[in-house]
Amino acid sequence: MQAKNWQISVAIVCAVLGFLLVVQVRTQNVKNQMPSARSEHLVELYKESEDQRKELQAEVASLRKGLSKAAGTGLPAAVNTELVKARIQAGVIGVRGPGIVLTLDDSTVKAQPGQKTELFLIHDEDLLTIVNELNAAGAEAISINGQRHVASTEVRCAGPTTSVNKVRVGTPFVIKAVGDPEALQNVLLLRGGVLSVLKAWGIRISLERAASQYIPPYRGSLNFTYARPSEEGE
Repeated sequence: MQAKNWQISVAIVCAVLGFLLVVQVRTQNVKNQMPSARSEHLVELYKESEDQRKELQAEVASLRKGLSKAAGTGLPAAVNTELVKARIQAGVIGVRGPGIVLTLDDSTVKAQPGQKTELFLIHDEDLLTIVNELNAAGAEAISINGQRHVASTEVRCAGPTTSVNKVRVGTPFVIKAVGDPEALQNVLLLRGGVLSVLKAWGIRISLERAASQYIPPYRGSLNFTYARPSEEGE
């Protein structure tokens, strides 16, 4: 009787082990199949994306052909001319033309007892005054140390340097302006004007006319959070 019980116990253990072995084999087969299925899915997605890219390329080519044909009507050329004007006014396109180049550097004169050292240095307010004078003389583009001056440009003190378009610049300050060279030069050389005041404090100044010079575009942000287009009286 005991022998039979022992044989039955062994049979049950063997059956359980066999069942576990079968389950393990099937599970391993499923795991092996999953990477293969994922790879096939990724290949399908890649083919679909390639097909879409080719369709978009064909569409772009078709649109370019249509634009080239439409250019012969004269309307796109006129629109493009107005667009270029607007971009120049906004300062987002580089320009070239005649004008002036003004270079300013701090004075080498030592302050006398009782004099403030700041009087012998160039400040943000001096740069702002010069920019305003140039605009008043009809400057069409202005830059300060390579930074294009636009409507949103700040010129303010930033410790020992000056911030222009959120970029720190320092002496020597090179101000370029495109416009009528004679008018731009004359407005800066007015008696009692900004340059005569700076000269009185020993600020080193170089003013030259330029037959042709390049002024780079504004490269800052043009996002507007609060301003929206609106008709007058709306």
